[in-house]
Amino acid sequence: MTIKITLALVLLLTAELAAAEQFVEDKNYVVHYSAFNSTLLTPEVAGAYGLMRSRQRGIVNIAVQRKQPGSQPKAVMAQLEGYTGQMGGSEIPLDFQVVEEGDAIYYLAEFRFHDGDKLDFDIKVKPTPEAAPLKISFSQSFFAD
Repeated sequence: MTIKITLALVLLLTAELAAAEQFVEDKNYVVHYSAFNSTLLTPEVAGAYGLMRSRQRGIVNIAVQRKQPGSQPKAVMAQLEGYTGQMGGSEIPLDFQVVEEGDAIYYLAEFRFHDGDKLDFDIKVKPTPEAAPLKISFSQSFFAD
């Protein structure tokens, strides 16, 4: 199995495991998101994209799509800015990298956690410079595998 196919399968699987359809949308765009432990990635996939596999590292996965009337949504590039942290603690910036796989575009950012941490995520997604940002806010607990 190629690395690209493996990555696509892992990202789809983790999106389903993280929650039943985590997304935000407006009239023109839909943004899917998930966060998962980096140990779910195979060593080959992690290495191919420069991601670190660790029991105390997680990955946020974002996919931005433009709605197409009468058709499937289309992946688009976007500007992302986001932070994670614990309630009352300092905000840690998320550094997103772009991964393009065929017609799909993913934005991945790594973060650290301690076993049992409940982290808050706040992310702004701008599909175009003039568009109002779509805001993603969620909390999730992470456990070292």
